[in-house]
Amino acid sequence: MLKMVRQQLICIIAPRWSDVIDFSDSGDLYPALEALFRDVEVVQFASIALLPARADSPDQRPSLMLELAVEEGINPRDMLYRLVNHPRGAMWSLFRSYWPEGGPALESECNRQLLDRLMEWLSIAAGGFIGARDRTARQIQKEQDLLKWTRREARALKAANQHGADRASFALALARRAYQDPQFEWALEPAPRSYWRGSGASISAKVGYVLVVFCLWLAAVWLAGALLWGPVCIGAWFLGAPCSAAHSVLDASYWVQNASIRAALALIALGLLYWFFLTALPALSNRWRNRLDNVYRELDRPTRTQSSSHTYVLSWIFGVPLVLALLACALVLTFWPGAILSAAFALKVLVVTGVLAIAALICVAVDRSDRPPEDDVPRAQQVHPSIDTCEALLAKDRVAHMVSLTDIRSPNGWSAWWIRLSLRIVTLFGRVFYTAGRLGDAPGIHFGHWHIIEGGRRYLFCSNYDGNFGGYLDDFINGATVGTTLAWRWTTLMPRRSADFEQPDVKEPRSFPPTRFSIFRGVKCELKFKSYARDSMLPHAYRFEACKATLDQIDLATALREALFGERNDKNDDLIMRAIET
Repeated sequence: MLKMVRQQLICIIAPRWSDVIDFSDSGDLYPALEALFRDVEVVQFASIALLPARADSPDQRPSLMLELAVEEGINPRDMLYRLVNHPRGAMWSLFRSYWPEGGPALESECNRQLLDRLMEWLSIAAGGFIGARDRTARQIQKEQDLLKWTRREARALKAANQHGADRASFALALARRAYQDPQFEWALEPAPRSYWRGSGASISAKVGYVLVVFCLWLAAVWLAGALLWGPVCIGAWFLGAPCSAAHSVLDASYWVQNASIRAALALIALGLLYWFFLTALPALSNRWRNRLDNVYRELDRPTRTQSSSHTYVLSWIFGVPLVLALLACALVLTFWPGAILSAAFALKVLVVTGVLAIAALICVAVDRSDRPPEDDVPRAQQVHPSIDTCEALLAKDRVAHMVSLTDIRSPNGWSAWWIRLSLRIVTLFGRVFYTAGRLGDAPGIHFGHWHIIEGGRRYLFCSNYDGNFGGYLDDFINGATVGTTLAWRWTTLMPRRSADFEQPDVKEPRSFPPTRFSIFRGVKCELKFKSYARDSMLPHAYRFEACKATLDQIDLATALREALFGERNDKNDDLIMRAIET
């Protein structure tokens, strides 16, 4: 399920790129690229950018990045095959510098070698989010045409004044005209929806999905034990040995099943505790809700104050040991259920909790002793002219775009592992829960994807979004703070030279704003976060969009299609009127 999302969001990272190509509208490659992506019909967004080399790179040659956001269900190799074998040869023109001799004489052999090289450079997203789910570029364009047609027809009906103020008859007249127009025969069928955006969007379906997966796991464990039990018994009978090994196989199978059930019960218990203290109790008690809000506010406070430091220390002394004690109880219940009822275990938990509290207090005291003030921003936020130019070109009627390149904090393997885990969680929530084009409370994201590249040393982020960059970051600062902080907190910004004279460079190292408990602060340090994000950005050399429509327009057009060609009721009539008046 998560692989399907990640395969829609890919990048080709071609290292040590040394060609000189004019990507402007007047260049020879621009019309070839436009024709390529239009003819292939499965690419919704594409961009090209130069990624500057690391400071320790031997030759300082940049990498060429080709970002592709494709439609669901397209295998990356099949999609690259279509791009490589396009008759205009745009992909060969783009990567020709890797064949100084000009490549093989046969075009088919050239395309084969290029496809193999692109597969070597292929980077499937480590995590991603898709806003306009289950809609192809062709569907989006057709529904946008239907929306424009409906508004024209509505103006004509209003000018004729045949229906007055009767909303139902007005909507019915529009629906009849749409039914009678042969160009909209495709809209007679309901708009396609995936399971999670359609019937699977209910809570019961999601809970049922988890239960089915758990039951399948138990059945697989039982089946594995049963299949192993037979050969072991036959082997023991053939050798004349007792069947103790066979009984051990069954016992191991039963133990794994019981441990799985106990683990599920422990997770349910932890979930109930979380729900009771952080959801139900705040809804019932104003005092408890205000106290929790104060704790969250102090932990998220962007500047270091006495109250925020006091809350931070108390959270380490009481909160962290308590959470660790609960997790320890869950592990003991899973693997050693008999020990949890003994008094010795309770005494050990108290002792360990006290030791952890003291150790946490010492760590906090040492960690905070010589750290400089965290609310200092070394300079006012500045934007490189190349970034300003790219944003200005997209500001009028196109979807905004962002390319961010940072370094992964040392130790790279440890940080990359945590980043991948965080991105899997973000991808899962975006796939199953946030299915209406909003990532948490942040709207307007068409495609956003993260890549761990260059052997786990660098972190690439590409995003296609509505609106402007300031509002885009504000949505994350005020909304999806936890996911954004988790996705970026293991990164840093190391000095690097620009890939060419038109790109920004990084002269001084920068760190991501400090976090607390991995999920607090971070992006809440607004000036530091915006400055960090701006310094990490790179301009795009080429940009392609299959449809120039915002997410709100895409959702509105899909809803209008279902309202016009669905059953007549007050809800659909209201939606038709809202669509023509928006």
